[in-house]
Amino acid sequence: MFTFFTSQLPELKHLKVRQRQAVIAIALSMLPPTDRVLLRIIKLLLLSPLFLIFTVFTGWTLIPFLIIGGLCYPLLTTPIEINFAKKYLPEAIKQYSQGA
Repeated sequence: MFTFFTSQLPELKHLKVRQRQAVIAIALSMLPPTDRVLLRIIKLLLLSPLFLIFTVFTGWTLIPFLIIGGLCYPLLTTPIEINFAKKYLPEAIKQYSQGA
């Protein structure tokens, strides 16, 4: 199942939002280099159309598209990062609980 929010993960339900973000960050740091490259390529493919839109508009008409792009960036990339981090969550939770 594709996960869109950290609150959908049963392993992280007991944590607050900032704690969930910290655990996801730890899990992402555990990714092997090949998965990191794949994650970055997928994010680039998702964001490329957005950046192409920025080249079409100039001046003041660009501002609304920049705002939309700034809001869409985490909405597009966070679910992908969560799904890449899923398999490293148990180790990340252990590491987070030892550091806290």
